[in-house]
Amino acid sequence: MKRYIRNIMLLAAAALGFASCEDYPDAFELADGVPTVHYVRYADRDVLIEQAFMGEVVCFVGENLCSVHQLYFNDQKAVLNTSFMTENTLVAAVPGNLPKEKTDKVYMITKAQDTVAVDFKVMMPAPVLTSMSCEFQQPGTDVTIYGNYFAEPMTLTFEDGNGAEVTTFKSVSMTEITFTIPEDAKPGKIKLSTESGLARSPFSYYDFCGGLITDFDGPNNSSSTHGVVPQGWNFSGTYSSEGGIMGNYVELKSANPMTADGAWNEDFKIDFWCGNWSGDPMSITTGAGVPLCNIIDFSNFQNMALKFELYIPSSNPWMAGAMQLIFCSADKAANDSWQNNTFLHTSADGGLDLCRGLYRPWETTGSFDTGDKWITVTVPFSEFTYNANGSAGAVPLSKPEDFATFVIWPWNGGLAGAECTPIFRIDNLRAVPAK
Repeated sequence: MKRYIRNIMLLAAAALGFASCEDYPDAFELADGVPTVHYVRYADRDVLIEQAFMGEVVCFVGENLCSVHQLYFNDQKAVLNTSFMTENTLVAAVPGNLPKEKTDKVYMITKAQDTVAVDFKVMMPAPVLTSMSCEFQQPGTDVTIYGNYFAEPMTLTFEDGNGAEVTTFKSVSMTEITFTIPEDAKPGKIKLSTESGLARSPFSYYDFCGGLITDFDGPNNSSSTHGVVPQGWNFSGTYSSEGGIMGNYVELKSANPMTADGAWNEDFKIDFWCGNWSGDPMSITTGAGVPLCNIIDFSNFQNMALKFELYIPSSNPWMAGAMQLIFCSADKAANDSWQNNTFLHTSADGGLDLCRGLYRPWETTGSFDTGDKWITVTVPFSEFTYNANGSAGAVPLSKPEDFATFVIWPWNGGLAGAECTPIFRIDNLRAVPAK
């Protein structure tokens, strides 16, 4: 983004430095004849070049450049602004779209449809990986990776384990790659290598990164390999493995429709409440009621995120409320006045103002489902800034001990939607590094 802002500024500067063919931009007249290019340089410095990255601003130097009617880099049309053209100079930004056919040439076309081809190579920046459609997608199934500057030929490698490689892709655009996960893919980071460079994913495939809250597969409250089990108030979710991606998931639904304002409905709530109604909750290190900060390292929470896999069937889309993602300290969740759930919502004791994450993807379109497939949801803790009503929260997460209790609950959020009967299937709740 910074590069594009800089290049806009360069074009503005060029407008000041170059007059039109008649010294008046609004008086530009397309000339006859055929252009000639002697050389190409950067617009902001006298450095001769034979190639440039997408988005960079370049200056063609030659003769009769006011005759150029259209300008193409490979097969991508550039914006041609007559304010940046003179008889001897033409300033333009390299298009930011991926060419369908790469010829390593610039084409200058006149009004008489004469074409002058200039040798010039457009380079794509090194690829960037941002996210994966589902981080727990099973081997042998299709997954999409998102980012930028994707172009074949390229090689995608599952870095950890045996380094399984992908060189054949279902579809490729500059911002998306869809492929089949190799049967021998192992957990860990993903690398992508293109002609422009190498990228390493900020996310991990099939890896909890040591921050598992629960995968809903633990047989009992003492399970340590599958995280903790829900405990709290009025949990009405059901466990199932049918159509799941990794063992059990929890399904949340209600016989009562979710109202347009996302009114209170505990059929959609999951509690991981810390404490056992007596003693100091922070002294619990295993089993039922253990504070999450006793089993997960939150010392660098500013650079962490909450992640989970989500499935909302297209038959039951989500159209109201916000999925509230609420952490709080043991002294709030387990003291005498907060043990009745008021730490979630009541202004009298400050619960309403606890900073939380609000996940509400239906807001932009009015309706949201996951297309009958699992997706990975990522909410950085840096975005845990809201109160229950969607306004700015007044009690921020400020220390690792604030991550003792966790609640996930589609409710309120201060948004007006539409009555709906959503089904939420959730798996693999985890707190992991965001980068």
